[in-house]
Amino acid sequence: MKLNTIVLTSLIFCFFIAAQSFAQVTGELYKSGIDKSTKGDYQGAIADFTKVIALYPNEPKPYHYRGINKFNIQDYNGAIADFDVAIGLNPKNGDTFYMRGMAKIGVKKRKEACADFQMANQLGNRSASAALDRYCR
Repeated sequence: MKLNTIVLTSLIFCFFIAAQSFAQVTGELYKSGIDKSTKGDYQGAIADFTKVIALYPNEPKPYHYRGINKFNIQDYNGAIADFDVAIGLNPKNGDTFYMRGMAKIGVKKRKEACADFQMANQLGNRSASAALDRYCR
């Protein structure tokens, strides 16, 4: 009985340490992705956010950030795909709707873009009103 308690305690401790290491690695990948994006290394940022997605496939933020970097290299269809996933995971992020709208402008889907700008505006995105005026009126 005492041995089982020691083994169980050891397993819990190992799990705790592994979880902390996992979170640290993920945080470092996020920071690296943001840093690379800020410096214009969009491909490097995409690679970092892809690694985060592999670790947390149900987290919307890395899809959003990877989508922004795809947008920056004019991979509009890839950006739209990432924004679609991010919106599916968190349909209340106006920034993602706005960015998806911008990517849709890039692929000449103005009507769909305007619907995204409208939703972004309703969700409080500050740039959406100007995009509605510019592209949709």
